[in-house]
Amino acid sequence: MWQFFADNPWFTLFVVIAAGSLFGMVRFGPVKLGAAGVLFVGLLLGALDPDIGPAVPAGLAVFGLALYVYTVGLEAGPAFFRELRPQLGVMIGAIAALVVTAVVVGLLGNKVFGIPGTYLAGGYAGIGTTTPGLAAAQASSDQPTEPATGYAIGYPLAVVLTILFVSAIAAVRSWPARRDPGTGLPDRLVTRTVTVDRARTWGEVPGVAEGQLLASVHQPVGGAPRVAGGLDVLAPGDRVVLVGGPEAVADGIKALGREDAEHLLDRRDTVDYRRILLTNPDLAGRTVGELALSDRYGAMATRVRRGDQDLLAHDDLLLQLDDRVRVVMPRARTAEVTGYLGDTEAKVSEVSAVSMGLGLAAGFLIGIPKFTVGSTTLSLGTAAGPLVMAMVLGRLRRTGPLVWVLPTRANLTLRQIGLLVFLACVGLTSGYAFRREAFSLFGLKLLLVLLVSAVLSYALMVLVARLLGQSRPRTMGLLAGYVGNPAITAYANSRVSDSRVNTGYATLFALAILVKIVCIQLIVGL
Repeated sequence: MWQFFADNPWFTLFVVIAAGSLFGMVRFGPVKLGAAGVLFVGLLLGALDPDIGPAVPAGLAVFGLALYVYTVGLEAGPAFFRELRPQLGVMIGAIAALVVTAVVVGLLGNKVFGIPGTYLAGGYAGIGTTTPGLAAAQASSDQPTEPATGYAIGYPLAVVLTILFVSAIAAVRSWPARRDPGTGLPDRLVTRTVTVDRARTWGEVPGVAEGQLLASVHQPVGGAPRVAGGLDVLAPGDRVVLVGGPEAVADGIKALGREDAEHLLDRRDTVDYRRILLTNPDLAGRTVGELALSDRYGAMATRVRRGDQDLLAHDDLLLQLDDRVRVVMPRARTAEVTGYLGDTEAKVSEVSAVSMGLGLAAGFLIGIPKFTVGSTTLSLGTAAGPLVMAMVLGRLRRTGPLVWVLPTRANLTLRQIGLLVFLACVGLTSGYAFRREAFSLFGLKLLLVLLVSAVLSYALMVLVARLLGQSRPRTMGLLAGYVGNPAITAYANSRVSDSRVNTGYATLFALAILVKIVCIQLIVGL
């Protein structure tokens, strides 16, 4: 009966992806497996017959992994390099914690319980929920099913334990944050019209110099509304539209006068405003200031919608394809501004085959060189090579006519496809070995090693953040990035509303993957 799945591997692959994705949606308390559900359904199906795993098309897992790590690197690269200097201490602490965890996994697992390094390496990848780490362990092992068994045991353990840690952190009332007072970025933006009661210079209004408050439309006394670019002196009776976080706008209203019952943006006879989709590749990687909207069209950007987040459009904000830029402009020039930014839905999912092909080729190229450390051979390989290259290219954003970054929707789509294909292949090829090893005394020993190591690892990361004076929200994000699971980030965001959660996640996510890959290759050699 089960031979049908072995004889029809492509059918089997997509059945696993579909069923695994459904399983990943099932909520176990606060936990959902997400894409990892595909791995567990693949393990279940692969365990039914020893011929199913070998029938999986060769090389397909590498292709899926390459798509995944490359798109992750493009997104994570800018955040990593941006946080490199201010968060260097945290990064060094995270590296130390990961190395200590690897030593504990190796000594406790191999020296005390006699567990082979291949299983331990997969387990280490599992408690770090790092899919590229699993690929590195498999590439370094003569028996690639063994790391997958360890990974499948460690992964759900990691998700549950990390959520418990995040929950405990969120419950702590007193949490000093001497070196992390906050970003000053608002969690949401509001727009209000204010009537000026007393003469003020715009630059003196609280929040303006700090980049926390913008004016989008200005109506002088007796005049018509106009775009507020180059705003200088405000006279009594003037009306101004303020844009910023709720607190910054409230302070601006207090400094200028009173909130007006009539909203200037409701009048669109002379000034228009709308969100415009940025699809012009020539503008990707430019800052808001470099758009020169004021000089070109007498217009100005006030907000940038990126994913689910609204960002205040200060001049230094870097733009990327698929951003939705809210522009205030003279009504007569709306068509020109729209054409300049692009606003073509068809281009949202377009991918430059040239830049993506060159980037992946370069990533595989730097993954080829190997270095010998004792009896262990180290390399970036097919997991870390494309990741490192994508981080660099994501930081560059563009080189001449080549735009390296992808539109957000295209990036997320390719990432999801790559991850699902890789996990399905790993599950199917490792299922029969998992059935043989996981539910035995050997499996219980491995589970115990991973449990001790995971608790130690997460506690060390929290201790590092606490000693370095990081805030409670950032510590939650740092732990999520350290473990490397977006489900943990989502849970942390459900407990606190603070942009430092996502910033902390981005700080450590890519770095942790790279360190884990190196540690995993060392553990395999035990």
